[in-house]
Amino acid sequence: MKRLPITRFGWLCAVLYTSSLLFLLFQGGKTSLMLFVMLNVLALYLLLGRWSGIGSVRGTRKLEESHAGALSFTAGNRLRVKLQIDIPGFWPLPYVIVRERLARASGGECQEYELSFVPDYKRRGTIRYETAPLRRGRYRYQPTLCSTRDIFGLFEHKGSFDNGLDIKVAPRTIAIREWRTMRRSRTGVSQQRVASLWARETTQIDGVREYIHGDRMSRIHWNATARTGQWKSKEYEREALPRFVIVLDAQASSYRTAEGFELAISAAASLLDFALRKGMPVGFVIAGATSRWYGVERHPVNRQDILEQLIDLEAEDGGSLGDTVFETLNRFGTGTHIVVVSPRKDEPLARALEALGASRQAPSQVLVAERNPGPDEAKKAQQWQRLFRANGWELISLSRLEDLPGALEVGTA
Repeated sequence: MKRLPITRFGWLCAVLYTSSLLFLLFQGGKTSLMLFVMLNVLALYLLLGRWSGIGSVRGTRKLEESHAGALSFTAGNRLRVKLQIDIPGFWPLPYVIVRERLARASGGECQEYELSFVPDYKRRGTIRYETAPLRRGRYRYQPTLCSTRDIFGLFEHKGSFDNGLDIKVAPRTIAIREWRTMRRSRTGVSQQRVASLWARETTQIDGVREYIHGDRMSRIHWNATARTGQWKSKEYEREALPRFVIVLDAQASSYRTAEGFELAISAAASLLDFALRKGMPVGFVIAGATSRWYGVERHPVNRQDILEQLIDLEAEDGGSLGDTVFETLNRFGTGTHIVVVSPRKDEPLARALEALGASRQAPSQVLVAERNPGPDEAKKAQQWQRLFRANGWELISLSRLEDLPGALEVGTA
């Protein structure tokens, strides 16, 4: 039979109780009797503390009003949480220590919070607290640990309850009002040239536009021309081809810091929202160890599906960004405006971009700039800018997400 271990404190209590009993038996008198009674009352109080009810503690966790009913947030936000705790039983409790743990599904990160409250006469309590800013990812609350001690602080009694709550934290995005390159492509001759590359016309008339020099006679809208006294041309509906494709670099070798990877994801998500808000046919590519494709073969892009992927996305080992860009050319066809979001400035990517230019496609790159670059990095960045300037491509250097709208509106080449 296995014997239970007895701690030093247990031996000390046994010695004190035995000494008090022997003092009463051999010495007698009121003093010894009072000491023995007090020791028994204290022992009874400590013993009954094991049935204080903390072992059957119950609780519910709710988000404050501003987050009520929402389980999806944006990175950088804080959660305001309300805990309501109920402890069954009747034994008095001086205070309760509550330990909360919010664990991230990937990366092994965990936020821990230690709080306390004094139960009311119904043995209930309410705690409100605010979490630290949350990173992108999925989070879940672990079982909440509750503990209390007697008024002398001698023994600790514990309990727990599990009121799990799953939380999704989407990447940060920023509103983009306009993109200079896209605005140019929607006006004048440039619109005709780019639109003809992006999507083929159907035979369904979609409206009337201004006459552009070079329009065929069959395109002239004679009724509108006679009514307005100005030359008007027919505008035909176009097939919904993915004309705006975002390629997100998700390779671990491309990024030196986790902040750079988060910036790339946020920039790609912001561009996606911009394209969908403008009603543009869009495609999305995640270039990692295995590439994921959205919007291929004229399938519509579901923003929520892509966001679900971005929430869980981690930098991956393996793969080649240049090969993915080449494959993008084959999958989405000619005439697509491809935007690469990556900090890479190497030869394979340069060859892939040159292949896009040779196929009459308009490549751009959102260059995620690492902080405190070394001398070699600065020199390589200058060479990369000269390459884009020589080919007439657009290069946007980005070190903060807040700079993205301004950089797109000004435009760079």
